[in-house]
Amino acid sequence: MKNFVLLLCVLAAGHSAKGNGLYKDDGSSPQTQNLQLFGKTIAPHPRLLFTTTEEETLVNTIGVNPLFSGLRSHLRKHADSLLTSPLLSAPNNLTKSREHVYRMITLSLAHRLFGEKRYLDKAIANLMNICAFPSWNPEHYLDVAETTTAVAIGYDWLYHDLDEKHRAVIVEAIEEKALKLALPVYRQEGNNGSWAKRETNWNVVCNSGMIMGALAIAESNVKLAEEIIRHAVKYPVNCMKHYAPDGVCYEGPGYWEYTNIYLAIMLDVLETNIGHSFGIADLDGVSNTAIYYINALSPSKKVFNFANSSAFGNNGQLSSNYSPAFFYFSKRWQQPQVAGYYHEQLREVVNNQVKTPQWHFFLAIPWFDLQVEPEWRKMERLAVFKNVYNPIAVLNGSMEPADECIYLAIKGGAPNQAHQQLDVGHFIVETDGIRWLEDLGSDHYHLPGFWDYSPNGQRWKYFRNTNFSHNTIAIDDKIQYSYGRGYIERFAPASPQPFAVFNMTGGYEKQVQSALRGVKLIDKETVLIQDDISLNRDAQKIIWSAITSADISIVGNAVTLRKGGKQFHIKVLSPKAQLRLEEAKPYTEAEKPITGYNVLKIEVDPALNEFVSLRVAMGRQRDKLNDTYITQADINDWHE
Repeated sequence: MKNFVLLLCVLAAGHSAKGNGLYKDDGSSPQTQNLQLFGKTIAPHPRLLFTTTEEETLVNTIGVNPLFSGLRSHLRKHADSLLTSPLLSAPNNLTKSREHVYRMITLSLAHRLFGEKRYLDKAIANLMNICAFPSWNPEHYLDVAETTTAVAIGYDWLYHDLDEKHRAVIVEAIEEKALKLALPVYRQEGNNGSWAKRETNWNVVCNSGMIMGALAIAESNVKLAEEIIRHAVKYPVNCMKHYAPDGVCYEGPGYWEYTNIYLAIMLDVLETNIGHSFGIADLDGVSNTAIYYINALSPSKKVFNFANSSAFGNNGQLSSNYSPAFFYFSKRWQQPQVAGYYHEQLREVVNNQVKTPQWHFFLAIPWFDLQVEPEWRKMERLAVFKNVYNPIAVLNGSMEPADECIYLAIKGGAPNQAHQQLDVGHFIVETDGIRWLEDLGSDHYHLPGFWDYSPNGQRWKYFRNTNFSHNTIAIDDKIQYSYGRGYIERFAPASPQPFAVFNMTGGYEKQVQSALRGVKLIDKETVLIQDDISLNRDAQKIIWSAITSADISIVGNAVTLRKGGKQFHIKVLSPKAQLRLEEAKPYTEAEKPITGYNVLKIEVDPALNEFVSLRVAMGRQRDKLNDTYITQADINDWHE
């Protein structure tokens, strides 16, 4: 608080000096005078993510805010710990590049806010060390992009404290180890699989990093900076088009966080320095992606961790994330409910309920949003988020978060797309804050053939990537068809019993004529999962699988799950089926181990029937799971 008051005094006195955290520049500095980028005068430093004007506005409006004060305390603590951290050694890699980002944001921001030379000295030492690396590992361009982001922030935020030698070294490093390496990739035609142009998170991360580097050193090489930016802004649409229309990141919630922090950085620096984002901010789905994220969370704020997303988040729990991108989105699109969610997340950090995140976390300070809607949850009994690859439907037993109410999230699928698994029709279920039916998350990325998505690809030789490790079905013990698609066919949010129907036919090539999965909210604590499958004549059996870490007991066609002192019930309503339990385990020793998980398998022998309607009810009350309470009807007869 003492330092915070000092900042206020500095502002009130109109004082400007090194070491007190604020720099005044009237725009006439020789480094930017009369130089223009895209027809706009290049702004003085600092101009990336946290300008002097933004710093003044923040200090003048924040007041005595306990959450902001807590963030500043955490910043100081982490900056202090970095003072004794040894410098990283070459060669560069992705882990080190992310550590560069963390160190440069933390140390540079600490110097700006607290005005202490020890933070400056350590930040400069890290900057010079990074720039001395022989390369930033262009063979894996994510490493270059994140390292460039780190160096750009350090250079820009500390510019007035760097001597000419330091500046020259940094400018040369950004040019030679990043920007000039990017030009051949940008200029080449037809390389749509390159880091710059592909349709995945790489696109946004790498182009954002190049934009950061170009803007940081723009006055030193205007021609290079403008060419880099002109190219870099053309390609994010290749990735972002898949956010349409509702903001879903088809690569899963882990890559939602990764993509969107760099999207936020990109949009911020473009709009601040160029005056617009070249249309990127206006792409369908971008403005509501944070709304999608928070509205798809379970009542206990757990994510649906599909695709190559970790089974565990911060503090070892399946928690939602702590990215400062939420503040950027909330301010950019005036979404106080998003800020309300993120304030709640930050209180967990400030109160030491979870481990303080790293990477870009302390951008929460420059992006801090005071416009908060405390009651941020806008739950719907059925929420549908459309997407070309992974449409998602969420059933909520209540309009308000309540432990006793059921939560179910289900997805379509496109297994041959980036980071996808054979999980067409996969769903998860939660009540009482307990995830009863789960997702095992991702496996090691270095496994041989891990990125071979073809129908017979080695990717499908690893248990976690198959439909056998997901809450979906298999026919005759075969994997799903990776070139198939699962899409949402229809849904009825206004129905007394809201439902959504997914067409999974494409996932079972040559095995079915049609495969529909319907999910219906029977009441606030009960759901029905129904699979209506028209089989080809030679099909022998259908296996319905569900992954759980709960204790399981099976009696006939009924199952009871027990965990955390709570119970959850599952019952096969029809047809006659065999139920069994198998240990969930990887196929090879090279895969990540699996401990404490089982697979509930429901096996149906279609005999001579080509049409099977497999109806599985589940909920908190066993006595509700019957045909008297849950009406029997083919999915095609489900109506509002």
